[in-house]
Amino acid sequence: MKRYILLAGLFLSTAVTHAQGRLGIQLSPSTSINRVYTSPNNAGFSSAGAAFRCKLGPIYDHPIQDNCYVSTGLLYSFQHLAIKNEKLSPDIREKHVLHYLQVPLLLRFYTSELTLDTRLYASIGILGQIRVNARNTELQEGRDKSFIEEFRLWNLAGLLAVGGDVGKTQAKSIFAGISYQCGLSSVIGKQAQHPSASQVIGYGDMLSIDLGVRF
Repeated sequence: MKRYILLAGLFLSTAVTHAQGRLGIQLSPSTSINRVYTSPNNAGFSSAGAAFRCKLGPIYDHPIQDNCYVSTGLLYSFQHLAIKNEKLSPDIREKHVLHYLQVPLLLRFYTSELTLDTRLYASIGILGQIRVNARNTELQEGRDKSFIEEFRLWNLAGLLAVGGDVGKTQAKSIFAGISYQCGLSSVIGKQAQHPSASQVIGYGDMLSIDLGVRF
């Protein structure tokens, strides 16, 4: 977390120095969801549930046309992966907390003002994620180590968001919306060897409420 604070400070200072767009701060309470498969899909693995998580950090919107911006940032994201398999002996049920640095690359489109100082927006793009920490938080009774031994250092996700932006001036506004982050590559790197277990593939998705301020 200390490294993230330093990186976020560097991002903000660089953006301020070269700013032609709008800086902001975003906080996104989220539900972290998993899609779990095996290849071939015959080993009985599935998701073991969702969890409440969040992401937060500075963002920067750079104008490229009227009502169209390129949006980036540096977000610290808390995510969740939980898998289960009741066909193996002993059963597998485990949960992990994953910490990522997210660098979004989005196109953000605004409508004209619907009412005074109020516009809608839609964003679409990709997220690059670098893992900075991972830890196991729950193991099935009878197992002394987790089935997932290692997570990938980086992965990609897609993002779609919609919301509203309200501000008294173009220089300062608040926004609120919803977004869906869809994992595009598996977060699982290495798993324990088991004669009846295929390669497990796990995608991390997030459904978020996005809150923030732009200035």
